[in-house]
Amino acid sequence: MTITNTTSSRTDNGHIKTRVVLFDMDHTLLDVSPFHRKNFLMVLNKIFGITELQKVVTSGVPMFEVMRRFAVAAGVSEGSVNAKQAEIERMLVENIQTILPQDLHDFVLPGVVPLLETLHKNKIPVGLTTGSLRGVASQVLSRSGLLGYFPLTSFGDDCDHRNQIIDRGLEKATWVYGLAREAIELVTVGDAPMDIVAGRNFSARTIAVTTGFYSAEELKQHNPDFIFPNLVDTQAVLTAISAD
Repeated sequence: MTITNTTSSRTDNGHIKTRVVLFDMDHTLLDVSPFHRKNFLMVLNKIFGITELQKVVTSGVPMFEVMRRFAVAAGVSEGSVNAKQAEIERMLVENIQTILPQDLHDFVLPGVVPLLETLHKNKIPVGLTTGSLRGVASQVLSRSGLLGYFPLTSFGDDCDHRNQIIDRGLEKATWVYGLAREAIELVTVGDAPMDIVAGRNFSARTIAVTTGFYSAEELKQHNPDFIFPNLVDTQAVLTAISAD
């Protein structure tokens, strides 16, 4: 799909760049964290006998790395976790199909659908970059009604860091939207410090929302370009995405 009439800007050397907006999924577009946590504990209990999830940082982290952190915090060696990666990922994907409710529309966060509709109307290229495994995220997106908004998706399979997920997203944008990589001006939207840091690593305009575990003050420490309490104010978010 080649995009025309998109939001673009002109660089100092006269080259025109097209803005591509990459959204995080969990706690940015919707909140299904109780189902994820149930899934994590079921798998960790089955494989390692873990009965409680320890407190670890999970926001902005690829899904297998989340599992590794939970397991190591519970006393499992990192090597033991790595040796079970294929089994862990298979079980996560299998379990989520029965753990998730069939209809997740009520778990979509306020303002998300109007914003996505507006971006589509304005022909602004969008994509999804999530640490969730493809088999998990596809279930979440399809049951929430969000899948159709994202012709471009980049998942956490075989990734240890969010940078890899964004890099894949940018690479996919070259053929999904018919854009040269150097012609992309990236905008990221997410709820976690890692979303901001990873966006900065790709010279992105970074938009943070406080719909996750982090307050505005905590997010400010990582210097995003914009912070919003949520995505309800469509025009304000659109201006943050589009303004020169």
